[in-house]
Amino acid sequence: MMKRVPSLALLTSTLLLTPLLGGCGAGPNANSGAESSAQATPSAALAAQSVLSWQALRLGDSGRDVVTLQYLLRHAGQTLSVDGSFGSGTDSAVRAFQRARGLSVDGVVGGNTWKALIVTVRQGDSSNAVRAVQDQLRSGYGYSSVTVDGVFGSGTNTALRDFQSRRGLSVDGVAGLNTWHALVTGSSAPASGTTASLAQSILNNSRITLGTSSSTSGGNPRQNIADTAAGRAATRGCASDANCGLTVTLKRSMLQGMATMAAQNSLYITSLAGGVHSTYSDHYAGLALDIGIWNGVSLGSPNSAHTAARNACIAAGSDPSQTFNAYNDSSGGHDNHVHCAWN
Repeated sequence: MMKRVPSLALLTSTLLLTPLLGGCGAGPNANSGAESSAQATPSAALAAQSVLSWQALRLGDSGRDVVTLQYLLRHAGQTLSVDGSFGSGTDSAVRAFQRARGLSVDGVVGGNTWKALIVTVRQGDSSNAVRAVQDQLRSGYGYSSVTVDGVFGSGTNTALRDFQSRRGLSVDGVAGLNTWHALVTGSSAPASGTTASLAQSILNNSRITLGTSSSTSGGNPRQNIADTAAGRAATRGCASDANCGLTVTLKRSMLQGMATMAAQNSLYITSLAGGVHSTYSDHYAGLALDIGIWNGVSLGSPNSAHTAARNACIAAGSDPSQTFNAYNDSSGGHDNHVHCAWN
C-alpha cells in the first residue's frame, strides 16, 4: 500500500472501559474541519450503496497502487516510468490526464480520476491496462502463475475469476469497474483463506478485547472482525451521510499487527473500519486501528502507556508516520487513544 503523510486527526472523547465512537487516523486527504458524529438517515445510506470509495494517491505516495496508476496512465497515452513511486513525472502525467478529461487539475488521484482511468479488459486484450491487472494479481494477491506481459491469456483469466469468486464479485473473467475497485482497494494478501482464519483467531484471543459500540450501524470492531472471519467485507463508518453504509476489506497487515501485539500484551480496540473519521481516513481503507486501553491502563489521558502502545504498534509493522499518540501527533488529536496504521 501507499505511504501516507500525516494529516489532521480528530479529537474524540472516551471514558475508561468505553469504546471510542468516532476514532481518528486521517489519511493524506483528510478534511481539516470537525466531523459530525451523526449517522446517516436510512435513505441516505441506501442511496450511497452504489458509490465506490477509492483511496486517493498523490505526490510522495508509493506502492502497488501507484504501479497500477502508472500503467493506466501509460494506457491513456501518457509517458512516464512504472516504478511504484509517485514522483514529479507521475504528478505531471496525472495533471495532463486530468486536463485532457476535463477533471479538476490537482494532481490527486481520487475517485473521479480513478474512474476516468479505468478501462474494461478481458481475455484476448493486450495493453498496459492488462499489465496493471496482472501486476495486482501477481504482486498484490499472490497469483504467482500470472506473468506481467500485458497479454490477457488463459492464465490471467483463471486467476481473475478466482479473485472475483473469493471477493463475492460476478465471476466473468472481465476486469470492469467493480473488479478494478476490488483489486486497488482490497486486501493485499495471497489469494487464500488466511485472512479469514487470522480474523477468527483474533476473535478467539483473550488478550484482544473488541469494542461493541460504534457511531455507525454494523461498524463496531467486534462486528468488523466477525464479518472478516466469515469472509465478508467490513462495514465502514462515514465522514458524511453520503459515505455511510459502504464496506472495505480489512487488510491482513493490520490484522497481523494486532495479533503480534497481543502475543505479549492485552489491548482494547475501540475502532477499526467503523466510526466517524476524516473523509480519507486509513480506517476507511481497512488499514488502521485505535487502542483505548493498553495492558489494563486507560489511554483516555496522556500517560506512559501511550508511549508503550505506540512503540508496540511500530514494532508490529505499523507506519511510524501514521502511528499517533498523545506525544507523537502534530494535530494534537490523539490525547485519548493511540492510532496505528499499516501499509
